[in-house]
Amino acid sequence: MRTTLKISEIVTEWLENIDVKEITRKNYNRKISLWFRWLHANKIDPRSAQTKHVIAYKDHLIKTHHSSFTANGYMIVIKLFYKYCAAKRYCDNIAQNVKSGFRMTGKNKIPLTMDQARTLLQSVDTSTVKGKRDRLMIALMLFNGLRTCEVERINIEDVGTREGVPVVYLQRKGKVDKNDMVVLHQKAVEYFEDYVSGRDFDCKDPLFISHRDCDRGKVVRINRQTIARMVKQRLRKIGIDDKKISAHSLRHTFGSLLVEQGIDMEDIRELMGHSSTMVTKIYVELVQQRKMLHCSPSMKMIDQLIAG
Repeated sequence: MRTTLKISEIVTEWLENIDVKEITRKNYNRKISLWFRWLHANKIDPRSAQTKHVIAYKDHLIKTHHSSFTANGYMIVIKLFYKYCAAKRYCDNIAQNVKSGFRMTGKNKIPLTMDQARTLLQSVDTSTVKGKRDRLMIALMLFNGLRTCEVERINIEDVGTREGVPVVYLQRKGKVDKNDMVVLHQKAVEYFEDYVSGRDFDCKDPLFISHRDCDRGKVVRINRQTIARMVKQRLRKIGIDDKKISAHSLRHTFGSLLVEQGIDMEDIRELMGHSSTMVTKIYVELVQQRKMLHCSPSMKMIDQLIAG
């Protein structure tokens, strides 16, 4: 480091000068702290860290059973920190040429088939308020392609009507307001009414809450990690246990089924809240993959080749 500032002071300065939400700032602080903790544990002076140490840390993350996606998240934070330090001339950007090692694309999560999606939705036992809650969450992800973070952020007052049409207002990923709107199918409206009718609530309350805490007199918003875990558990109950099928697969299911129905790409982009149709094309690729899986043109050619 070419500065007399302490590492902790540099980190504080960096965090104060990045334009992100507070929850993201806390996440960055946690991840960069773990990097410096690793350096100390390996008797490496944090002020003299080198590129080889960043690479070694990346390897450490993978070897300690972190997924490639999780390791990538840690590396992004380190790269952002040293980019800032280099811009301030505190030190060289030692992470500049270190590859993150993983890029998330639509191909990393497999969509469900129509039959699998139907089975998942119908498998939820709605004799309890928790079951009614889970059915509504799954329906919003399957019917409207919502992300877990978007499901998490919904309040009861966000569900209403516009010009007589049932809608829900969303805070999309990366947004700070709830200006986005999606139309609700009547079945989703029924699920919503069935769920909230059994609750004592204020309209400003979160739509999806922990009913264990509710029984204790608390209203605690259920978070996206819990939503993802719930979906994964319910997938396993219907016999689907695949690393590439998760809560996000429900969103991919929505997009893929729209492509299969021949819906216009621009309409799909709007429905899914994408900034560009370039992102939406992921679902065209997923549908093409499924087509090649079940109806590969090469099979007919091989049959003829063998017969000849």
